[in-house]
Amino acid sequence: MSAVLPTKRSLETVAQQLGDVLAQQHELYGSVQRLLIERKDAVCGADLARYSRLAMEEQRALAEVFELDTRRTALATELATRMGLPKGASILEIAAGLPEASRARLETLRALLKQRMEETRHEGSVLRAAAERLAQHMAGVIQTVRSALAQTGVYGRHGRVALGATVSSTIDLRS
Repeated sequence: MSAVLPTKRSLETVAQQLGDVLAQQHELYGSVQRLLIERKDAVCGADLARYSRLAMEEQRALAEVFELDTRRTALATELATRMGLPKGASILEIAAGLPEASRARLETLRALLKQRMEETRHEGSVLRAAAERLAQHMAGVIQTVRSALAQTGVYGRHGRVALGATVSSTIDLRS
């Protein structure tokens, strides 16, 4: 009987660690989500320096998420193996074999993390659309400026470039 208790505690300890990783991922995805919202504001204000700074912060947060994801996968695989489940067992499948307190915590944290990930994905798609609109707008501005500068022009009375008549010329090569 004493051999069963250490294994049970060991499973609960690993389940606790898995829950801690899920909670940390939830917090980090919250940080990523806030950074995405701030980047969207930077796009709306065409503040490229702020946008770049926030993008670097987001990359650091996502690197931490990746490290935690690796840890989460290792803990889940360890639990699944100890419980006799397939290596790729889901957190819900693992939680089903745990005592009630551990099961409820893992199921709750999994649901919260899943929701946060979906919200973050949505914010990312909104940011991507805003950045594409800004890029299209800037391309249009550049094209307009390029077109205006490519034609002969002079400054008019109000300080704006007034396009002059297009000059057509020919060269007589026979003379």
